This record gives sequence, C-alpha cells and structure tokens, in this order.
Amino acid sequence: MKKKIFIILVVLMIILAIVTYWVYNYRKQMVESQEINNSYKTYENIQILGSELISIINRTIDINEKAGIEKDQDGLYIDNGENSIKIYIEFIYDDETRTVDMEKIANGGTYSFIDVYSTASFQCTNISYHEKTNNVKSLTFTELSN
Repeated sequence: MKKKIFIILVVLMIILAIVTYWVYNYRKQMVESQEINNSYKTYENIQILGSELISIINRTIDINEKAGIEKDQDGLYIDNGENSIKIYIEFIYDDETRTVDMEKIANGGTYSFIDVYSTASFQCTNISYHEKTNNVKSLTFTELSN
C-alpha cells in the first residue's frame, strides 16, 4: 500500500515538474517577444541616422539567427508567420524610391553602408505584425531627403 502511494506521488511530482517547466518557458518566451516588440515600436515615426539603422539591422539579423529563421536561395529570411523579422529600407534615387532588404545591405558590407549613409536621416514609416502571434513582422525605414 505504501509503495503504491509513493509511486503515485512520484508520478505526480514528475508531472508537476514538467508542467512548471513548460509554463516557465512559455512565459519567458512571451516576455522576450514583448521586449522585442516594444524595442522596435520605439522607432515608429521618429528620425534616426544611418549609423543607428545599421545597428537595428545587425540586431534584427542576430534575432533571426538565434530564432533559427531559414533563408531562401537568395539569402533572404523566409517569413515563418511567427517570429521572423524583416527590415526594408527605401532609398531615394532622383525622383523615385527603391526598396532594399536588410540582408542585401548586410551582405554588401556594413562599412560601405556606414560610409555612404551614416549621417543620412531615416524614418520608420511602417511596422507590421504577424497575425498569429502579434510579434513584429517587418519594419520599413524611408530615407528622408535633405
């Protein structure tokens, strides 16, 4: 009789430990995603320099790498519908704008971007969110004309 009670208690303790671990990880993940969302939301409709923009790009690439976001054949991150983040930069060329993905800027070299655009002004004109998780999906930064 004592042996059965002991086995039941051990099984309950194991189940409790597993559930506690799962709840802890879930809450930790939610807090991390909220911190990321809040940090990106601070850039909405404010003017930043190109030197800060390259820092945002590098941070976003690091977040995607840590999350294991896959890339396509062109080296661009694939939207996974949950936690992938993309940054688009709209550059002004004469009378038109051209949109460039963050990966192309990173692959072209951050130093060359800094040389040309470190003092240029950019503004975050759009933030979109994943429908499923409400995590930041993409940001669009637009170069401001001087």
